[in-house]
Amino acid sequence: MNIVRFINQLKLAVNSLGQAKGFSASIILTLSLTLACFFVVMSLFSSYFIKPLNVENESRLVIVEQDNIYEDKNSSGYQSFQSIEHWYNTQQVFEKAAAVSTAQRIITSLPGQPKIHVTYATSEYYELFKVPLVLGRHITPVSKLEEKVQEVVISYTFWQRYFDGDDSVIGQTLQTDGLRENSFKVVGVAAKEFVDPFMFNDGKAQVWFNFSSDVRYFREENRSPWSSLFGTLKLVGILKHGETHNSAQTHLYQSIQQVKAQWKEDFPSLVDLKPIITSFREAELGNNDNLAILLLAGVTGLLCIALLNVSNLFISRAVVKHKQLALQAVLGAKRRILFQSILLETSVLMAVSVLVALFLAAWGIKLFVSISEGFLPLISDLSLDITVLTSALVACLLLSFLFAVITSRLIDFGKLRIQLQSSGKGAISQVSAHIIKWMVGGQLFLATVLVICATMVLSKSLETLNRPLGSETENLYTVQFFIQGIEESVPERYHYIDTFKNALLNINGVEKVAHGGSPVEMNVIASTVTDMAGKESVFIPQAWVGRDYFDVTGLKIIEGRTFSEAAIRGEKYEFLVSKAVNDLLKPDGSLIGETFVSYDPDNPVEVVGITENFNHPKSFGRHQGRQFWWAAQPYSFPYIVKMKEGRSLSRELVFQAGRDIDPRAHVWRLTDMHHEYGKMTHMERITRNLTIVLAMFTLILAGVGIYGVLSYNLGLRRYELGIRMALGAKSKSLYKQLAKDTILPLASAFILAILVCVSSYRKFMEHVSDYMLLNSIWLTAVCMGIVLFALFATLYPMSKILGSKPMASLRQN
Repeated sequence: MNIVRFINQLKLAVNSLGQAKGFSASIILTLSLTLACFFVVMSLFSSYFIKPLNVENESRLVIVEQDNIYEDKNSSGYQSFQSIEHWYNTQQVFEKAAAVSTAQRIITSLPGQPKIHVTYATSEYYELFKVPLVLGRHITPVSKLEEKVQEVVISYTFWQRYFDGDDSVIGQTLQTDGLRENSFKVVGVAAKEFVDPFMFNDGKAQVWFNFSSDVRYFREENRSPWSSLFGTLKLVGILKHGETHNSAQTHLYQSIQQVKAQWKEDFPSLVDLKPIITSFREAELGNNDNLAILLLAGVTGLLCIALLNVSNLFISRAVVKHKQLALQAVLGAKRRILFQSILLETSVLMAVSVLVALFLAAWGIKLFVSISEGFLPLISDLSLDITVLTSALVACLLLSFLFAVITSRLIDFGKLRIQLQSSGKGAISQVSAHIIKWMVGGQLFLATVLVICATMVLSKSLETLNRPLGSETENLYTVQFFIQGIEESVPERYHYIDTFKNALLNINGVEKVAHGGSPVEMNVIASTVTDMAGKESVFIPQAWVGRDYFDVTGLKIIEGRTFSEAAIRGEKYEFLVSKAVNDLLKPDGSLIGETFVSYDPDNPVEVVGITENFNHPKSFGRHQGRQFWWAAQPYSFPYIVKMKEGRSLSRELVFQAGRDIDPRAHVWRLTDMHHEYGKMTHMERITRNLTIVLAMFTLILAGVGIYGVLSYNLGLRRYELGIRMALGAKSKSLYKQLAKDTILPLASAFILAILVCVSSYRKFMEHVSDYMLLNSIWLTAVCMGIVLFALFATLYPMSKILGSKPMASLRQN
């Protein structure tokens, strides 16, 4: 019987909502859009903080890095191969540990000789990260770190792209350049779903080698010294039971102190060397956990505004709903049954809204992944997981009950039976003026907070996008040749600089060619210099360029000159610095003529020029436009190529141009600088667009909400206002009265929102400075816009009432 009654009530609820199509559509549209945004961000939040990572023993998995302590500064997160090898061989605090490094390599045996991201790792890596395979096996384990293994595992995409997914890839050979032994047998293919941790090559690895294949360290002569530091080099391990971060750190510190004489001899400027132990999840997220929290706070505020809007719709709905409930009461329905009918209506609306929101969120997640992959960690794991589905179910239940309670509290169930005789008078409780003030104030408070926060995020993005880079990028390409197995001495290689340059100039469509590499790339390479008094600088980004680099790229030399021909030939030791370096090292003067010790202690380098700043968009916050410009020596042969308008440069053309000069020539780099700059600013452009949409959506929601609440309130006071106008009250006095009732809560909410935003920004500036910027001009302009928007949403419904004739108001027309 209960089931039959439930089905009948459900049909009645659906029919009732079908008769109020505008009401139903407004609620479903408002909630589905805001809930979809909430679910997408909840998926990101779940991936960052809740969902278990697909690694072995996540709670005990840690990353070991080193803190390099100098006399006047620290440099953390940069490791030497020597320290990683020592810790790997001597540690006693890990159940299992893997040494991992990343780089890029050219696969010479494939068409076009592609340069790819690679990972070097010991055999434990495949267990720690549960690397699944679709074909073959993992690399053969070895007992010693330096033991050679000529095997590789390739990624699924690499397999599909270069081998067409053919199973016969197992056993085939890859020829690589730059490795000690350049022939490697493919023994396995990683599963499609596997992605390298983001901290390793941004998760872009396509081939995995054994750790001993990294020629930067494992070579017969001139092994990488203690002073050569790499941010891409890590030690990953699972702590033994009972070990803590502090105890493991103490053990590793004591271990590295046992070989202090070695690293002090090789790295005399280093005062101390300490291990840094970080949980894997924390290291993988970096600072992006703050981004997830900010996004969740933003969409939660947006959802609250939407809920206030929907609450207003349900308040209006109660006026219509009470007539239906009155008829049911006359026919004998009890209060519990009447509440159930209200709850069923809200449940149907919430269920439909949540289902539509989940559908939109599924596509929203796909879109978010497509625009963020390679730029944010753990993006590939985003899905409508159990956390998102649970939040959807909880939202459906809570919102259904919430709006049912809101509707029922406005209906006096005790008077419903006399509703038919009294035309409904007294059956509906009016919303108090106090609640009205809280509703309009709350909406403006939330809207102001969201819009100001969005403006601060937008300010940060626009600052990055509008900041001069320090180099032109349009129609510019970077090209870098190298000659495999070159035996000529460095002085004997200088003629290659001009011959490769002329070969590039002969390519159809090339307008100009300059000698030198470009710092317009995602990765930043930095070094220090030491003045003649022995004071070492902070780490400063660097690039190796030629004499004509500055003319072709448009970077101005504001003082001094470019390199001399003798400097390019290695006969003199010169370098240029950016203005920011000059201001840092000699704030009250010019560095022109000053000498510093750099790579070669026996040959100090002289500052011969000061350039405009090079403002790398990914590291400006840290380096502030500082840049060293070194004379490009012929260890490799980098160039900047300017193409004619509408022409492009292909790897095949560059490769052939190099081979025409020397059959041993290979192309290490070919980069479209404009495209590279686009990748560097990709997230800023996405952020700019999203914050503008969020701010507009927030203002529209808040404006509609404030308008709706005030329209409802004024509708209830229409009779009162009609009498006052009939008795001769002037519109001006009525405007003052109504403004007093509404402007005060709006002004209070607005001021409170500004205070909350500004104080919170200053308190948490260290955590949000990468994403937000408080710009006083922008803040003032946005606040003025919000004030005008709020005034319009407030005064427009007043004008509709007060602009009508008194008798029309008394007739409730």
